[in-house]
Amino acid sequence: MAIVIEEEKSKSHLASLLGWLIILGIIVAAVYYVFFAAPELVIITPSGNLSAIAPIVQNNLQPSDVLQSPAFKLLKPPPGSVQVSTSTGGRPNPFIAP
Repeated sequence: MAIVIEEEKSKSHLASLLGWLIILGIIVAAVYYVFFAAPELVIITPSGNLSAIAPIVQNNLQPSDVLQSPAFKLLKPPPGSVQVSTSTGGRPNPFIAP
């Protein structure tokens, strides 16, 4: 003889429906604010004297001049720095046809 255990049927479908609607509303609001709402723009005014920066902004640096300068040539890499190699070590890519 089998023992049959029946649970009481919940008659509160309204509370369950209300809970699902609240969860769905939170998800819809989160998706709206993350993907569709325009962010508020914040205007930040610079402080200090910007006229002191003007000569730096107007300076035209040429990379070749910097690389050929004696001060740049005297620079040494810091100890323990990683040297980048351009060798083709490692396994070949199997997805590229030879």
